[in-house]
Amino acid sequence: MQMIFRRFARPLRFGAVGVSGIVVNSAILWALVREMHLAVLLGSVIATEAAILSNFVLNDRWTFRGASERSLTQRLLRFNGVALGGMLIAAGILTALSSYTHLHLLIANVLAVGVATGWNYVVNSRWTWRQRLADSAQPTFTDDSAPAGGRRSSVVADEVTL
Repeated sequence: MQMIFRRFARPLRFGAVGVSGIVVNSAILWALVREMHLAVLLGSVIATEAAILSNFVLNDRWTFRGASERSLTQRLLRFNGVALGGMLIAAGILTALSSYTHLHLLIANVLAVGVATGWNYVVNSRWTWRQRLADSAQPTFTDDSAPAGGRRSSVVADEVTL
């Protein structure tokens, strides 16, 4: 069970941060579209950028803590670039769903953001917070991970395969 948790810990943390981003995105979207009467597309872009910044801080400090040697500025620019791709995906889906299916705005938004989340995780985990190949291929050892006959790697599986 612990191995399963370790394998999926990072994607689960990314998902939890994503849920917080949905809350930030939805609250701002609701305020901009329903209270300030902005167009759905414009409201979506602004709300999404606010959620992107919130998600970056949480992912950088929690989900991928210590996973990259890049500077904070480099990570932020990469994350924002990836997320802007996700924003285009989400904004397009949100616009289509709210225009053609007449789904409730927040339900359409959750669906749109959910699709964009898959894109964001895969690209960010492989590009934004990726360590240099030579560094990430090196196994790390801890005193308590060594079996009686030798040493064993304590590298988490998803860090090696991603």
